[in-house]
Amino acid sequence: MTESFELRVVEDFASRLFQPGEGKKLGSGIVRLVRLQGNDPRLPKVGSLQKSLRQEQNRSFFHGWEIIRKYSRRELQAASLLHLKITSVFEPAGDECGTKYDESLACPRCGAGARQTTPLFLDVKRIPKSKDFSRTIAGEIVVSRRVVELFARHGITGVGLSSVRFSPSSSAESKDWFQLAVLNANAEIIAPTRIGIDPFDDDQKGDCRCSLGDLIGLNLLSEVSIKSTSRGNAEVICSRQFVGTRRGLLRPERIIFVSPKVRRLIESEKLKGVEVEVAHFA
Repeated sequence: MTESFELRVVEDFASRLFQPGEGKKLGSGIVRLVRLQGNDPRLPKVGSLQKSLRQEQNRSFFHGWEIIRKYSRRELQAASLLHLKITSVFEPAGDECGTKYDESLACPRCGAGARQTTPLFLDVKRIPKSKDFSRTIAGEIVVSRRVVELFARHGITGVGLSSVRFSPSSSAESKDWFQLAVLNANAEIIAPTRIGIDPFDDDQKGDCRCSLGDLIGLNLLSEVSIKSTSRGNAEVICSRQFVGTRRGLLRPERIIFVSPKVRRLIESEKLKGVEVEVAHFA
């Protein structure tokens, strides 16, 4: 596996670490997109600059970031569990379209785990038409009819699929889009999984973690490990714990895992809007 870090660096400070022609200026030029390999000796300096600039000027060295992992075919074929990442995201969220949640069932500390109590209502015109998997900014997962048919044909277990509705005032259902729910939420995330604020801040103070254990951090920073005894037998499972934050329309989300059979199906059918990373047992 190779790992690289894509950073959106504030141009005012980029020269403190990078050469003038390194990376690519975005938009009006106030941000520079830079990609560093995981073994680049400058990576620790990125974290140091971020910390010092926040302390001294209340500014940031970088804003957005992404960790990119690439696997060889042998590594993917050897994996007995994979982390399913839905890369296609859209708005509006279900909340904005009339979908209701029972917040009384959510964690009283972090707000994770509210239960959806109505069908998923969405503006289906906003669902990315070229993707087979998408999710709203609130984490509601939508799949194409093609996914539904493939999962049924290949006997994929562990998921519930229900029609997406247009509005609370109508019983009309989409024939093309379906909500995917993962039925088993028992996978226990354990060390050495890293979860924190950003690649250089593990949130040692625990500001973004729930003291009751429901929310384990803001962002996933590494490959995921789960307790082997929590795996179960379904082809699709998800974590007991949540990652993210409860703010506005945003809701903490569980991490989804799939079997090698699902990975092969995604690959052979060239399903879009989704990618996988190797996950581990510990």
